[in-house]
Amino acid sequence: MAELTSAYDTLMDPKRRAALDQATAGSYAGAGPNSYTGGFPFNQNDEWVSPSQMYSEYADLFGRSSQFRTTGEASAATRGEDISTNIEVAFLEAAQGCEKVISLRLKQVCPDCRGSGAREGTTWSRCRVCKGSGVHRQEKGILSMGVPCQRCRGSGMVLDHPCRGCRGESTKMMPREIRVSIPPGVRNLMELRIPGAGHAGSRGGKAGHLFVQVKVLPHERFRLVDDDVHLDVPLTLRQALLGTEVMIPTLEGREERLKVQAPAQPGTTKVLRGKGVPRCDAGGRGNMVLHFLLQLPRSLSPRQVELIEEFDGLMAAKV
Repeated sequence: MAELTSAYDTLMDPKRRAALDQATAGSYAGAGPNSYTGGFPFNQNDEWVSPSQMYSEYADLFGRSSQFRTTGEASAATRGEDISTNIEVAFLEAAQGCEKVISLRLKQVCPDCRGSGAREGTTWSRCRVCKGSGVHRQEKGILSMGVPCQRCRGSGMVLDHPCRGCRGESTKMMPREIRVSIPPGVRNLMELRIPGAGHAGSRGGKAGHLFVQVKVLPHERFRLVDDDVHLDVPLTLRQALLGTEVMIPTLEGREERLKVQAPAQPGTTKVLRGKGVPRCDAGGRGNMVLHFLLQLPRSLSPRQVELIEEFDGLMAAKV
């Protein structure tokens, strides 16, 4: 490190760099692989070795016991991959909450080797190349570098007799049924995370997660706007003018009686507090907003026309 610092200072100082260029001009023509004694090392082929390469090799040397260990090492426990899927639920199921069972093909622990990857009656053995250290020593000039062993990939262990069922992978693709709990008030395209329900980990590693995107199917009468559910309530002319009681559906699948005060103007609304869908994040429930609509007949009989005209005349006389 001291030599690297000295060489860096020389390169950054214009005067010292010029003096170095003059002193070393033509001196490499007959120089051998080990004749240079400056700040940066050369390898056995008289090629310059980048300091970043040196540092990466040191990182490989210490990587076996660090958190940045290379993935895919032979006997290392590896976390399973996450998986995502979609599920459809009815509007009322999303409002009330429900449970669904989905079938997936996932990597699961091999039943033959119980996740070891080794054939029955065998086990992992120490690598004969690195003698279990996981490190292969390489000489580069005056430095001795440690790089991961190519045979065992730095793990120090090898598998001579892999399991026939999983071919040494410790996991295999198999069908699995997973029960998904849909919370009340789930919104359309909301994503649920089910910890540990993804692909199984390799050789004792933790399983990945399952991400389920929920698609809420539209309802024939209810409409969801933010946290509130909206419902149209059709009224006849008599009901709108004289008042009435109507039955309206609820999110629980029942019907409730609602008293409509006269006169109910078409287009007006009535808010039922706390009758909407549950809020997943903030708690509580939204509101149910009722929209009163005037339901008119498509055709009229002569008697109906006569009565309407008589009613209109009475209204004009009253004004």
